[in-house]
Amino acid sequence: MAEAAVKDTTDSGAVAIGSEDSGSPSIAAKLRYRFDAALSRGPSVVIAYLGILSVTVILIGAAILTIFQLTGVGGDGNPAHGLGENFFLAMTRVLDPGTFAGENGWPTRMVMLAMTIAGIFIVGSLIGLIANSVDQQIEELRKGRSTVIEEEHTLILGWSPRVPAIVSELVIANESLKKSAVVVLANVDKTEMEETLRDAIDDTKTTRIVCRSGEPWSTKNLELANLAGARSVVIVGDGKDSSTVKTLLAIRSARSADGAKPAHAHIVAEVSDNDAAASLKSLLGDGLYTVSSDSVVAELTAQACRQRGLSGVFKELLDFDGDELYFAPFPALVGKTYAETQLAFEKCAVIGVLTNAGVVELNPEPTHVFNDGDQLIAVVEDDSLFLVGASPVKGTVLACEQPVQTSSERRIVIAGWSTLGPRVIAELDEFLDSRTTIELMLDPALVDVAAVRSQLSTRNVSLEVSELGGGPELVAAHAARRSFHEVIVLGYRNALDDDEADARTLLTLLAFNQVRQNEEVGPVRIVAEMIDQRNAALAEATGVDDFVVSDELTSLMLAQLSERGELSQVFDDLFDREGCSIELRKAPLYGAHLAKTFADIVTTASSLGQSAIGYRRAESGQVVVNPAKSEPLTLQREDEVLVIAAGLVLAAS
Repeated sequence: MAEAAVKDTTDSGAVAIGSEDSGSPSIAAKLRYRFDAALSRGPSVVIAYLGILSVTVILIGAAILTIFQLTGVGGDGNPAHGLGENFFLAMTRVLDPGTFAGENGWPTRMVMLAMTIAGIFIVGSLIGLIANSVDQQIEELRKGRSTVIEEEHTLILGWSPRVPAIVSELVIANESLKKSAVVVLANVDKTEMEETLRDAIDDTKTTRIVCRSGEPWSTKNLELANLAGARSVVIVGDGKDSSTVKTLLAIRSARSADGAKPAHAHIVAEVSDNDAAASLKSLLGDGLYTVSSDSVVAELTAQACRQRGLSGVFKELLDFDGDELYFAPFPALVGKTYAETQLAFEKCAVIGVLTNAGVVELNPEPTHVFNDGDQLIAVVEDDSLFLVGASPVKGTVLACEQPVQTSSERRIVIAGWSTLGPRVIAELDEFLDSRTTIELMLDPALVDVAAVRSQLSTRNVSLEVSELGGGPELVAAHAARRSFHEVIVLGYRNALDDDEADARTLLTLLAFNQVRQNEEVGPVRIVAEMIDQRNAALAEATGVDDFVVSDELTSLMLAQLSERGELSQVFDDLFDREGCSIELRKAPLYGAHLAKTFADIVTTASSLGQSAIGYRRAESGQVVVNPAKSEPLTLQREDEVLVIAAGLVLAAS
């Protein structure tokens, strides 16, 4: 019984306690909870509450003045007023505490004093909240969180040192438009992006540059940047493909959710892994164009090593300043052969055809017929100059000399190392044979030599790997113990920061320029990888034959593809060993030393199944792309002709 009593007491106590805890909260607690909830919703709700409270207090004061017919508001002798006038007078006391001092009569003074106190605490708080809300809104605008209302803009997603160069090229490309816009969305402070772009671009011309802060793989942020209204999208990589993949998936998700407006913007994405590029393209279809920066730079480095001046040619074709690639239909040329279309323009270098099926054919057969719906691809100074001449240009087929094949051994020195190294060696191994030896000189303090050895293998060329510490002068002296024909200087960008890597590259270039070799070897070609494009002028001053600016080339290609996606096929063809290649070949191979005009060279190259687009003067090293065809021209035997040819054309040494 005792146990039962205890149990009953305990249970009763538990029930009692539970009943007390579950009791309804007090009115004060409810008001406090509502107030806290209102504050958490932002200042706008509090402003609304304070506004209502202020009006209520003013209305109460006006009602008291009206009901009791109080006089003396504003001074002795002033009569009583109606409700409307009293409301205005009460409001002025709330907004300006000093005005109640002129009241006459204690009842009137007490009412107006109450209005003034209410103004100090309630309306003062309201004004402070409004000012704070405006400050917050300005701060939000500075953070770049407002919605973009631009249409037909280029949307850049992500941030890297390449973005200023991309935007700079787009500014030049949009110069002919009355108004245009570039929107940058990146997980970087808006002010920082704007200052960086302002320092890099002196004049934005007709282009508005809009920056927004936020993660580009968020669908909400993509809506903020008006993805649906963009003309093209550029995704800038950060060295890892993970952010690019997430951004592409976010774009796909945003487009799937937006059923009202069909997606028309094509996407250009920078990727590092070629396999990842193929997977992404299969996911998003033909509207995606990928750029592998390391592959492009490695290919160009290998080509520049083989032929002087090629990096300058590619830069001329890739940037928007000067001559560039254009597509255009020409109904008047339908039925003409490719050879005839080459001579239909005075100041346009035709290089291929975009068929009506959407396929790019560079340097087709001279007898290829231009069909209805096709477009010509040409190197032109401006799209407004891509016009058929009044009459075809006349050219003569010149007497050509046969190339002289050489069988001498070749030695290439690679000083330095970066992620480009394996790709550069693979490219050289593709088009060189067993007569070539590549000597790789590595600083063991900056790179794991054993790891490099393990990841390299060649099928055609011989590869030697040397460990060599010390300064650039020791590297050059070690290389000079045997004759060499080409030098490739790579920056240690994985071990040093960009400035230090470029500084070491520049010193290495100076050291190699002081090396003296047997005159029978001939002039040595020196190719350098520059990471920061601002150092390109310094590299040129060292006497380097070609310098490949990694970030700049990638930026130029991304900008070009953002304007015209079909250029992807052109670049794929030019950077593919099985496709067409850009070559600088000796003038006598085209009889160019006998030519009177460039039209003669174009006609002769066409008869050989090649497209001539310029020339290079040996004495000055000047490369001229897209010269006028009818103007008088004199070339020497040592000069070279710039052609686009099907397959790899090995020039005679």
